[in-house]
Amino acid sequence: MLSKLLTLLIGLPLAVLLIVFCVVNRQPTTISLDMFGTTPSLSLTLPLFVLLLLCVIAGLLLGGVGTWLTQSHYRAKSARRRREIEGLKHEVEVSQERLRRLREERDRDLSAGPALAAPTGQQAIAASQP
Repeated sequence: MLSKLLTLLIGLPLAVLLIVFCVVNRQPTTISLDMFGTTPSLSLTLPLFVLLLLCVIAGLLLGGVGTWLTQSHYRAKSARRRREIEGLKHEVEVSQERLRRLREERDRDLSAGPALAAPTGQQAIAASQP
């Protein structure tokens, strides 16, 4: 609710100012893109507000591209960490599965009784000697 109110409080005056700016600056303006020629062969005639808005839009696009390019190392670091996290999650899953199997095996051996249990202590030493 607060964000909608702030958008309205900021956006509405900006929209009114933009409309007033466009109405006041609607006279045609010629822009020459030919730097060295005496007669402008590359020229563009548009209303002043269109030229200024095009310049603002171009500036926003160039600034966005520049920011995106300078933040590439952050995106690369994020991707590396994401891959590392996925690898660690997989490692945890494998370890949990191994632990589950070992516990099942232990429980099976304990429930089978002492006759099938592995020899321990002196029994293991005696069984290993000929």
